[in-house]
Amino acid sequence: MRPVRIIIAVVFAAAIAVAGCAAHSTAVDPSVTPVNGPAPVPVPVPEPIPVPLPVPNPAPKPPVLADGHYDAYVRQVDSGRDRLVVDLVQVFHDQAAVNEAIADGQSRDAAQYLSTYLRNENPRLRTLTLAGNVRVELLGGDCEAPLSHKLSELAAHARSGANSNYYALTVTGGAVQRIQELRTGNAC
Repeated sequence: MRPVRIIIAVVFAAAIAVAGCAAHSTAVDPSVTPVNGPAPVPVPVPEPIPVPLPVPNPAPKPPVLADGHYDAYVRQVDSGRDRLVVDLVQVFHDQAAVNEAIADGQSRDAAQYLSTYLRNENPRLRTLTLAGNVRVELLGGDCEAPLSHKLSELAAHARSGANSNYYALTVTGGAVQRIQELRTGNAC
């Protein structure tokens, strides 16, 4: 009976050795394909289709000032580029001028003779486009002078920095159509 035990022990040891080698070889190199199955067929992965990103349309730039009439000091004239830099003001006349001047701190004695009062609380400057056919009306200017001469005279007023007069602007379609010089002080 002893030879039977030896044979069983040898067969059992051989079975353990075969099972251990098979387990060990699979665990060490998982890329080895099994011998008794078909080789895996590579599945093609489709390349992603590029989706065009929407291109935002830039919003149209709104005009600096809406259509209408504005009172302003002219700070700069760039006739070469057809531009005008202005500082908008509030204008009060007659009794409203007196009341607003007093509200802003002027003495009643000084304010009582005002016929026009300008308030300039906002230092913001605006650059406006001049219309090709802009009309410029300056006090004491030559009505028949060419536009280039009127713009040069307006530029000289702006460079002087004197705020003795102000200008009424008419804006249409984002461009200045008319510039009219107005007097701030009393005529007498």
